Amino acid sequence: EEVYAELASQGYITDEIKQTLLSQINGAYQSEQFARDSAFLNASLAAMQLMIAAKAKGYDTCAIGGFNKEQFQKQFDISERYVPVMLISIGKALKPAHQSNRLSLSKVSTWL
Repeated sequence: EEVYAELASQGYITDEIKQTLLSQINGAYQSEQFARDSAFLNASLAAMQLMIAAKAKGYDTCAIGGFNKEQFQKQFDISERYVPVMLISIGKALKPAHQSNRLSLSKVSTWL
């Protein structure tokens, strides 16, 4: 409401569009699966941007998905409202990373 009310008051959207958007968003988040999927998607996009920004500043990063999420929440007193998605280590490398191979684009993508 707070975001869209401001847009409507500034004339960027109509009150009708504001109500439609609020209804769609609030309705979507009634689904536990949608809310969980959205949390993972949003966290992944934020993590990607953080990792890119860190690299641009000369830092190395590593996304870590293999951790005990329940223990992490307990240790850091994180509310059950939040879903831990990944940890990201950020720092300076002690030595250059070893060479790694990647699958070709044609093996991981489908072009229609």
